[in-house]
Amino acid sequence: MGPLLTLLLAAGPSWAQDPLAPPPAVTPAVLDDVGRWEQAARVLLDGPPGCVEVQGTATFQVAFFSPGGWLGPGERRDLVSKGHFEGRLQGGTWTALRTTWDPVEDGDALHIDQVHPIVGKVQPAADAPAPDPPGKGSVSISSSGSGTSIDVAGGSEGALGLLDQIMHDIDPAVTTAYASWEGERRSVVLHQLVPLEHDGGDLEVQVSFPEGGPPLSLDAVFPPRVRAGDGLVKMRVLDAQLHLRSRNTELGVLPGEEGASMVVGVLGYTLGVDQRLSYDRARACPAAP
Repeated sequence: MGPLLTLLLAAGPSWAQDPLAPPPAVTPAVLDDVGRWEQAARVLLDGPPGCVEVQGTATFQVAFFSPGGWLGPGERRDLVSKGHFEGRLQGGTWTALRTTWDPVEDGDALHIDQVHPIVGKVQPAADAPAPDPPGKGSVSISSSGSGTSIDVAGGSEGALGLLDQIMHDIDPAVTTAYASWEGERRSVVLHQLVPLEHDGGDLEVQVSFPEGGPPLSLDAVFPPRVRAGDGLVKMRVLDAQLHLRSRNTELGVLPGEEGASMVVGVLGYTLGVDQRLSYDRARACPAAP
């Protein structure tokens, strides 16, 4: 037996193990069962099966560009709202969700009705005004000598989480989904491609299952340019994306950090929007007396 072969055999099974290979439980047959991974991924958007109470911090930023003209140059206004949110998430629905925004000191004002998470379905507040048209959100912009005011309101009907609402609006006839093992990330990755009929591109969603276990991250990226809007008013939505990072706890898979951003152009105006939520505390809901 040659010295090299003797050395390799003495090294034991650790020499033969490929560091990029999947765990034994992640077999080709398991990867091919796409429905299994799609069903498992729902915990990211629904939250744990039980009831949890969460608290966190929120940051909502808007960059507003107004067009210039022969009366004067265009201008940019940057508005930021920061605050705290708390709520109760049960079975994929926020049965309670309240946001307290910090006061704004300068002349510009950014008014947000409440945070709009990727996770969970949002129930409307009992005193929320009905939007026009029903079920749709709105953005209103006003400017005066004292500053610029931007009001962002979600639909008062039961709103889905951001990604679910987007999928509901797209209503794709056909989607493509497959799961693969990515050795560098040590993770099973579920890939979903949702075609956008009028834009010739796909919404790409990736869900990561580290070591083939519970899903802990989601990334949804739109094509660089998407058209939106009905009737005469058309909008351009640029670089829209959603990101969610979760953690596996004794309460189940809980959201950790999430962000949603996009740039919207309409009637010569441009609005850059960025929402970031950090889930800082969580506990099981107290038992009913």
